[in-house]
Amino acid sequence: MLDMIYINHLMHDLQIKIYFPFIRVINYHDVPAKEAWQFEEHLRYYAKHFAPVCYKDLIRFQGGDWKKDKPGLIISFDDGYRSAYETVAPLLEKYGFQGWFFVPAGLIDLPVNIQFEKAAQHRVFPKSHDPNDPRVFLTWEQIVELDKTHVIGCHTASHCRLNSTLTETQLFEEIVHSKRILEEKLRHDVPAFAWVGGEESSYSCKAAKVLRDTNYQVVFLTNNSLIRPGVNFHLLDRTNVESNFPMSLARFQLSGVLDILYTPKRRRVASLVTR
Repeated sequence: MLDMIYINHLMHDLQIKIYFPFIRVINYHDVPAKEAWQFEEHLRYYAKHFAPVCYKDLIRFQGGDWKKDKPGLIISFDDGYRSAYETVAPLLEKYGFQGWFFVPAGLIDLPVNIQFEKAAQHRVFPKSHDPNDPRVFLTWEQIVELDKTHVIGCHTASHCRLNSTLTETQLFEEIVHSKRILEEKLRHDVPAFAWVGGEESSYSCKAAKVLRDTNYQVVFLTNNSLIRPGVNFHLLDRTNVESNFPMSLARFQLSGVLDILYTPKRRRVASLVTR
């Protein structure tokens, strides 16, 4: 354990010495109330070592504008779980962070009594289930409320992996129409998108072209790397962390070791989605 703590400290310090300024992006999924204490422990660490990043901070950073004395951290949450509103947002606000919530827009209107069943069919896996209150997803009212102080982004319509087998009609539904749904509900442009799935097969050049043509300004993948000034905003990689991770594992995920291990995959995916 002591060796792991030492390695995490060393790698964090090395990243700052070599790469500062930089932004790290992490992604969570469901954060149920029973794991709130562990998630809050993560947040205490993040607040000590990183600066929060809003959308405008990210845009300015691309041009090298970074006036904060710590590296930036974007904390994102996939799949539109109800815990985003009930558990996550209050804790983020307590520690001064803005959440980036990526919502599968087509699943929000599912009838409450079938959401748990349908979630599994769409490869969405809530960590808890109450038969007396079976809602899995956020409501539109909660999404609108989150949008006042956080970032809402698109995560396809149906939590669909955008692989090379999808038709043009399917890509339109998952990328274009889902954006329009969110914009109609929020009444403003939705510039952020996150790919579903981290598998290499979940990316495709066809989908990447539709993303560019749909005028998403920032697009997130899950291939582990820092964001540096001048980065391609359609190649913003995230690192997965979950609320049940012990603090040592959460810190390891941010240490940069995975950045090195994922380099070959990251290069292959980048080549694919920039064709």
